[in-house]
Amino acid sequence: MVEAEIKRQQNIIEYVLYMFHTEDLLRSHHLNPNHITEYLIDKSEKPYKEKIELKKWYIETIENMERESIQQSGHLSDVIDVLGELSYLHTSLMNVFQDRTYIDLWEKAYPNIVDLANKTNGQTQNPIELCFNGIYGVLVLRMKKQEVSKPTLAAVETFSMLLRHLGKKYQDIREGRLRFPSSMNN
Repeated sequence: MVEAEIKRQQNIIEYVLYMFHTEDLLRSHHLNPNHITEYLIDKSEKPYKEKIELKKWYIETIENMERESIQQSGHLSDVIDVLGELSYLHTSLMNVFQDRTYIDLWEKAYPNIVDLANKTNGQTQNPIELCFNGIYGVLVLRMKKQEVSKPTLAAVETFSMLLRHLGKKYQDIREGRLRFPSSMNN
């Protein structure tokens, strides 16, 4: 099983960040399967069978990116669907479940979310997606070995804490430990 599927089953937050990175990684190789094979798969130390499985997954991902016309930017529809599910859960935790821990985390993250939305000229209004964008942006800066300011790190930590709790609740729903009130099912 490829790493993306493992992450999707075990930690939906890591899955989204992994997919953001995968999309960018594939774009950096111009969605070229030969480049992907040469630079990412052949040079890895994975067993042969895993390399074959990974190559197949990368090619399928490239084909999906091309089919969905996100060669230059944007996210796969599968990732967008997950962001939608997490956004719905966010609203539910705030309004239906009134999860006090989540609300407290939201109140800490909210000013940073607004600040990030302003810095990005409102390109994204979805607060959950903004949290992911903030975290992913810092990950990219760190990969490039660029300095990240302390205020930015503090802001991103509020995003991480919020998404961590959201991810746990998402897993609770998937595993049947959290259910919506029966009045919502009618």
